[in-house]
Amino acid sequence: MQPRHLGIKIFLGFLCAICILGTLSWWTPYSWETLPFMPTLSAMSPWFIVLILITVIIAVFARRGVALIVLALCMIAQTAAIMPYLGHADTELSAGTREIMADMATADSKDPQLQGGITASKRASTTDQCARIMTLNVKGGLADPTQIIDTVADRRVEVLALQDANDSFITQLQEDGLNDYLPNLIKSDPDASGNVNVIFTMDTLGDPSSKSISSSFQQYPTATISFKGDTIRFIDVNTVKANTSSDLWGASLNEITDWAQRYAMGDTAYILLGDFNATTSQQHMQRILDAGFRDAARVTRTGMQFTWPSDETLVPSMAAIDHILVNQGVHVGDATTMKIAGTDHKAVLATIEPSTQTDDNKS
Repeated sequence: MQPRHLGIKIFLGFLCAICILGTLSWWTPYSWETLPFMPTLSAMSPWFIVLILITVIIAVFARRGVALIVLALCMIAQTAAIMPYLGHADTELSAGTREIMADMATADSKDPQLQGGITASKRASTTDQCARIMTLNVKGGLADPTQIIDTVADRRVEVLALQDANDSFITQLQEDGLNDYLPNLIKSDPDASGNVNVIFTMDTLGDPSSKSISSSFQQYPTATISFKGDTIRFIDVNTVKANTSSDLWGASLNEITDWAQRYAMGDTAYILLGDFNATTSQQHMQRILDAGFRDAARVTRTGMQFTWPSDETLVPSMAAIDHILVNQGVHVGDATTMKIAGTDHKAVLATIEPSTQTDDNKS
């Protein structure tokens, strides 16, 4: 065999091995996920499809049939893993909620012809059965406060959960106009870095608490919001980053799992929203879903909604680690993401309503 052909064969074999490992990372065993670098590797699983396509091109030109068979199997496995996130956009929302959201979408607060003239039905309202909610990691208060406020106004956000904020950033948001839309808040105590997690709401906070889920790492603020007689309890989540410690990353997610196994299937409607630092394909995150929660992006089949990193010019967002999770007491639709300047996370937005509202409309 000529040295040139041997070199191509070795290089192609190396690429195929990486493609196999990358594809198998979709199904990384629970006990392996806390090994060094494994949380990051398994979070990037979908992107190995790009390497597979590149390797296919090389294999075609090199006329390596065995490599093409291996790569075809990898492509089939990747497709099977991605399919649950794709398809026709679905919604669980009632017809009444969809009508309210469509009505509000016809008005834009930046349109000078509508300033001061937007009808009440086209504003966010605390008296209807639904709400648009939003979560964003603000990267230690580096996110653009003006863009956050504009997004709250234009998207009619009624509940805003922020992670890695600080007191000065919260004050700036309030002074710049967030109080005009979301005047109520509950926040955690500062962590060692001075960062806090905070929930802003349009409606009055019911039973607010600076901490809810018992955690050794972060305080998760929580509050209850009323929707036409029904209530939903919101919890702002911010787990340990995988690059800090894979063991602590796993432990922080396990704490949420322990809580979810006790409360997710109860009578209380819950929404967990925030920076989970994990994808729904990872076993540590899947255990939270198995306990009784559903991810808004998967429910609405609007793609994997990659949210991190979002501040790189030449690198796309590669990991879907920010989520809105709902239990059986909540119906969800219109899940989407939005880039916010200054932070390395995209915002996640969705429309929610108590499931009893939808069920009543169907009866």
